[in-house]
Amino acid sequence: MTVLVAAASKHGATAEIAARIGANFTTHGLDVEVKKIEEVAELSRYQAVVLGSCIYLGNWLEEARRYLDAHATELAQRQTWLFASGSIVCDPPVADDPNALRAGLAERLVETTHAHELKLFAEKLDRSQLNWCERVAGRCAHASEGDHRDLQAIDDWASAIARELQQTRGASSNA
Repeated sequence: MTVLVAAASKHGATAEIAARIGANFTTHGLDVEVKKIEEVAELSRYQAVVLGSCIYLGNWLEEARRYLDAHATELAQRQTWLFASGSIVCDPPVADDPNALRAGLAERLVETTHAHELKLFAEKLDRSQLNWCERVAGRCAHASEGDHRDLQAIDDWASAIARELQQTRGASSNA
């Protein structure tokens, strides 16, 4: 079983989450490929997919939304999980901030892909990487600078997916 982990990342923090998920899968004995979402042309070689995007102004990045819309049917035919990173408000930011994603977006993404779930993680904010407009938006939102990602929560989520994929792989080899 080959698993694809792909993410759209604006400043690299979401790509780091994808790499961490991929490394976790590898320690569980899964064959995994970690890619930028724009590097994934087709899905036929993957039995399972984990897709993620950072949240920018309440949305997944445009390239992630376009990819998901273009490949929704293929994703629905595979075991699919989604994640988002971007909760940077509150002090400290909370991973399950219901206001991080535009209302209804999580439900639409899950419904479109038949994903097992969409997991929301807090983000890392380094103002030195932001352009002027992003700094102003962050200031207006009272965004909290720093690395707010809960690495243990990411590892726990990835391990739960890996265990589920291992069970699926075992069940299909016994069939």
